[in-house]
Amino acid sequence: MGNASDADIVVIGSGFGGLTAAALAARAGARVLVLERHTRPGGCAGDFALGGFWFPAGATVVTGLEPGGILRQVFDVLEVDVEARPLDPSIVFHLPDRVVPYTASHETWARLFAREFPGAPAGYRRFWRWVRLVGGEVYRIGAALPSFPLERPADIRRSLRAVSPSLVLAAPWLFATVGRVKRLLGAEGDPAADALIDALLLDATGATAAGCSAVQGAIALDLYRRGCQWVDGGTGALAMKLVRAIRASGGTVTFGNGAARLRQEGGRWSVRLDDGSVVTALAVVANVPPGGLDLLLGRPPRLPRAGSAWGAFVLHLGIDAAGLEPLHPFHQVVADAGDLETAGNNCLVSIYPGRGDRANRWSISVSTHVRPEAFAVPPAEARRLRCRLEASLLAAVRRVVPDVDRRILLLRSATPATYQRFTGRPGGFVGGLRQVPSVVALRAPGRRAGRGLVLAGDHTFPGQGTVGTALSGINAARDVLEYLDMEAPL
Repeated sequence: MGNASDADIVVIGSGFGGLTAAALAARAGARVLVLERHTRPGGCAGDFALGGFWFPAGATVVTGLEPGGILRQVFDVLEVDVEARPLDPSIVFHLPDRVVPYTASHETWARLFAREFPGAPAGYRRFWRWVRLVGGEVYRIGAALPSFPLERPADIRRSLRAVSPSLVLAAPWLFATVGRVKRLLGAEGDPAADALIDALLLDATGATAAGCSAVQGAIALDLYRRGCQWVDGGTGALAMKLVRAIRASGGTVTFGNGAARLRQEGGRWSVRLDDGSVVTALAVVANVPPGGLDLLLGRPPRLPRAGSAWGAFVLHLGIDAAGLEPLHPFHQVVADAGDLETAGNNCLVSIYPGRGDRANRWSISVSTHVRPEAFAVPPAEARRLRCRLEASLLAAVRRVVPDVDRRILLLRSATPATYQRFTGRPGGFVGGLRQVPSVVALRAPGRRAGRGLVLAGDHTFPGQGTVGTALSGINAARDVLEYLDMEAPL
């Protein structure tokens, strides 16, 4: 791109928000420089190699590549081909007393739910119809690529195509919780059915039905039907496709030399890198949490208030899969239906078979929500907690692969401190804020941090997951391109 100090836009971090913003901005003709401290792109949705196995940084289900999906729109405008195989069922639930596949067809799911939960009151059927209607409307709104919260006239203009007469389906639930919807519809009284709903909501939104935003919960429960895909190489492969798209449009992506300090000088942004060099730009997209931006600006980091965000504990296993039949790649395992928020009681098991001559070497990642402060204890106590959680998550894997213990070739685990170290997230919080009514849609946290300075990532609208962070990147690209008087491609 020539002299890096003359960049139009510097993007700090190569998570999906930053990569999406960079790819769209480069496509629009802006001179873009992406700074990534590590050697692989993707951030919390990236990947790494360990002991001869490949692992995702977190247990992640790929969504958004269905026709009209947010990720599909991004790759289409970049003219990048992505091969994705729809999954049906999208995920398999392992409740304490039964195994339930979460099917793509609403009609099939209605029959399956009636068979697997024969004692569930009729209100649950009404609830799943509500999910289909409201989730469908929220999906349509998201696919229209809105710009929330509505802070400027540009946000209103960008969000107008999300408005339609059918919006009335979602509007009444904007400030309600999924729990309230369940009560109104009579979807109460079956602990196993409640556990399935809560497990999926907790994984997708960070909140169970009692606190989860109704509109966010509706799309979380419905999105697995509309677009859950298998992509060879997972989200890390998608991140690398975005890197190639940035470079194909003339942008630059650098690895192994991240941003250390950020300041504004004379209408331009100055970015000091880890190696002491300095680049400048007219605008900056910071693909970091607010606390990470504070550190870049030389301020004490703001951390999410207690109980508003989660950390993750992830068990990474490399196993010898010789003789194993092919398995579904995603399994939600519930150990205690009455207490899903305690670490280890609810986890996502993701299975990634090797390829070619390594087909019998499978990588398994198991993720559970934890409170980061639980690890802010003396080292000996933290080690004991790590050992307990490793045992709990290994027990969850046995529900899927009963003889996994004798197959283990590699075992490692990651705590919130691991995420703080490797992804630069103060406190080790991942997944953004819990999706409760006070932080969604019109009330979402703002992304504009200064003139020509925009945040992207899971702490801005619409929040968690690669689809959510991609939409944050779309909006970040719109903002910085508008700041530079350039036209955004989406």
